Amino acid sequence: MSGLSLIPPVVVFIVGFWTKKIRLALFLGVLTAAFIASGFAPIDSLILTFGRIFENSQVTNLFSLEKLTSSSNLLIMLFVLSLGVLIEMIRLSDSANAFVSFAEKSVKSKKSAETGSLIMSHCLSMDDYLSSLTVGSVLRPLTDRFKIPRIKLAFLTDSMAAPLTMLTPISSWAAAILGFLTENGVGYLEDKNTLVLASPYSLYLNILPYVFYSIALVIAVWVIVRKELSFGLMNEHEALAQTTGDLLGGKKLDFSIAKGAHLGGRESRLLDFFIPIGSLLFSMPLFLLYCGGFFLMGGQNDFLVALREAPISLVLFLSGMTSLIASSLYFRLSQKFYAKDLLKVYRSGIWLMLPVNAILLLAWTMGGLLRQDLQTGQWIASLIVDSVPLVLLPLILFWNATIISLSLGSSWATAAILFPIAIPMVMGLERAAIPSTIEELPILLPVFGAILSGAVCGDHISLISDTTIMATSSSGSDLWDHVKSQGFYALPIFAGSSFAFLAAGFLSVSFSPLQTLLVSMGVAISISLSLLFLMHYLNCKKGEEALVLNETE
Repeated sequence: MSGLSLIPPVVVFIVGFWTKKIRLALFLGVLTAAFIASGFAPIDSLILTFGRIFENSQVTNLFSLEKLTSSSNLLIMLFVLSLGVLIEMIRLSDSANAFVSFAEKSVKSKKSAETGSLIMSHCLSMDDYLSSLTVGSVLRPLTDRFKIPRIKLAFLTDSMAAPLTMLTPISSWAAAILGFLTENGVGYLEDKNTLVLASPYSLYLNILPYVFYSIALVIAVWVIVRKELSFGLMNEHEALAQTTGDLLGGKKLDFSIAKGAHLGGRESRLLDFFIPIGSLLFSMPLFLLYCGGFFLMGGQNDFLVALREAPISLVLFLSGMTSLIASSLYFRLSQKFYAKDLLKVYRSGIWLMLPVNAILLLAWTMGGLLRQDLQTGQWIASLIVDSVPLVLLPLILFWNATIISLSLGSSWATAAILFPIAIPMVMGLERAAIPSTIEELPILLPVFGAILSGAVCGDHISLISDTTIMATSSSGSDLWDHVKSQGFYALPIFAGSSFAFLAAGFLSVSFSPLQTLLVSMGVAISISLSLLFLMHYLNCKKGEEALVLNETE
């Protein structure tokens, strides 16, 4: 345990920043960690690297039903693949356009068109890739009709995608966070690798209210749309669009917006859009209660105990498979997809999510090496235990996560770097026993919330973020204009979240978790909205002064 244990995260940061290739950065980080852990023996480090990757994939458990049901990593990766197929079903069936055709009947104004984009983002919150790729491309004809500038559509698409997915308990982000928690010492069974005694899914649900940036941003975007708040570059584009019809701010796009190919014979229906999403959302709570041993489903546990004890990776897998089977049968029997079409959908969906699974697998492997072999978190904790106040930890991690995510353009890579460090650091600063319960580590919830908040915040203002690029491409806007305009709106939320994490750190020492949460969330929302209204007011005042000046001239 020494300063060498910091080298792998630094390698990930530097390689990711310079190459923009997150999988390469994570692989080199894993290789570096294995090289240090093996005593700088090249052959041993290669054996350790590929051995750990293979071990974390749990692929050999595919051939044993008993082992498969307890293979959390493998089940999560299979769920992610099923999610990819569902995403492609929605995209290739063109069912989102059926949703828009239905919505057009009630869309009569610019505000209602923007509200429609927010509603669609909520409907597609099971995956941020799905939301980023679909909302902009589908709603673009509708928003163009009401002279909504492209950067406004990109903002509405991008600002809702990752925050909503992170806050949705049935999503790709939920699967990723559960994997990060499980691989970094969170478990309800006490063994040598367990640092925190808790159900990973129960802990995840407890973390969600502390993701202040995502919560404040979702609320802020609704307020921006309903109250028509506008300032900065966005205001310039909106004024130009309304007066001249120019939706691109005077620019010409240097890329063509690809239109998605669609499969199938018959016309798309509204039901085509809701079957994949609805079957997933409907099956999830049923499997959650069944796998948790709910007494009405043959078990012996009451409702809350069933939710706490359900093996969430198995629940996600079963829900994904159920939705996949139900959706496949529906599209085939309704003659939307033929057998050859379904094969294309499955192949496309699996290929879509293979890079995501690669990132997850490398992140889990690196997390295990940092935690078990190099003990990075314990070493950092030993350095700062007497120099950094525990109460400042949520704020510090929020800022660090934002900077890392901004530089890497990947919220998942940011979580992969910081999760292995966070738990040992908190336990070291708290001088807690191993393992400890979440009640003995009250500051752990705002710490995790800070990491996830910073990961999303930095991702929103990064030029190399995959979801940012997807949102601008699907919306048909200029990437640089989108990042600049979104930065103006992210800044007040960043400020409000910073004050919230500062408050959470201090309050968690002396107050109950509920009191800490309510006050901190109130701080995040009130400061964020106050700053947004202030910036809107200053922009309006500036416009009035410019108008008066022009009249006097």
